[in-house]
Amino acid sequence: MEHWVIVPMIVILAIGTLGRIVSFTPQIGAAESQVLAALEPVRSSMMLAAAGFVHGAFTAPMIFALIAALTAWLVVVRRSARDAAGFAVTAVVATALCFMLQQVVGRPAPVIPGESLTAAETAASMPAGAVAGALVITLALLVSARQHAKALVVLAVGGSVSLVVAAATLITSSAYFVDIAAALPVAWAGVALGCGVANRAVPAMAYRFGWDLNEAERKINYRNPDRSVAYADAYADAQHAGETAGRGAVAVDGRHDADGPITEEIPVIRHDAA
Repeated sequence: MEHWVIVPMIVILAIGTLGRIVSFTPQIGAAESQVLAALEPVRSSMMLAAAGFVHGAFTAPMIFALIAALTAWLVVVRRSARDAAGFAVTAVVATALCFMLQQVVGRPAPVIPGESLTAAETAASMPAGAVAGALVITLALLVSARQHAKALVVLAVGGSVSLVVAAATLITSSAYFVDIAAALPVAWAGVALGCGVANRAVPAMAYRFGWDLNEAERKINYRNPDRSVAYADAYADAQHAGETAGRGAVAVDGRHDADGPITEEIPVIRHDAA
């Protein structure tokens, strides 16, 4: 996105303003408490245990563990350091933004009669952290998918998991319905901002660690102290070809026809086009 800073910040400021307004409007909280009270018939002991487990799997400490596990999966299974780094940077930036906004808004979570909530839960409810975390992971994996079929699978599975987490959040009364609804735009804004950061950080990391090089060039690159010899060798021909083309000459691979001029051009792959 061209305006990858301004647009997400507008969304964050809008949701933050809405959250503060809702926090100081008791009538809205009372109406939402009635929605939570209507779910009381489904709150059996088994349902509460299952919902608590699902909600707990996407709380603040666990969401970063899930991001680390998925990053390792992308490295081992997909064998793509670029995809793994892009996903990790995007997801971490988006998750941190969601939880920061949650603390800034500071809307108290619903209090159930006869039950107590921790100080962290009562101090932060909007946006719903667990739902935002599930949405962030889904969207971050979605933008790292390189094939349409894989993207559809990620969208279907991630969307289903996000809906289950949202239902678990309501059943456990960890957040109000408005808090859950606010998680979607906040997660989108966080991922948009995280993508902008990743688009600038990951290419620099790829250059630094030689992710664009083949195995032989990568070994040369790591043996050299300044880690730049392999890149210099790999792209010296491209730079020379550009300089020659600027003088009106034609870059060639050195092979001549028997009875005519040089006809073959060297294919040049620019590093910044990767």
